[in-house]
Amino acid sequence: MTETNAHSHLHDPDAAIRERVLDRAMTINAEILVRLTTAQDDLEAGQYRAALGALDGIEAQLTIIRSVLLLLR
Repeated sequence: MTETNAHSHLHDPDAAIRERVLDRAMTINAEILVRLTTAQDDLEAGQYRAALGALDGIEAQLTIIRSVLLLLR
């Protein structure tokens, strides 16, 4: 972020909040992709229980990202 952008965010709280929400969504998205990649690798290796472990709790992360993105509407 440039100094001008940082300065403008100080005066625009909506833009600053939007940026934080997008950052959070991108972080959660990256975590979900890692889990899915791990599950894919486990399935390809025939490790079905490990794939289940990789996917355990992913529903909660999907709910969080959905909620975070709804804040942007």
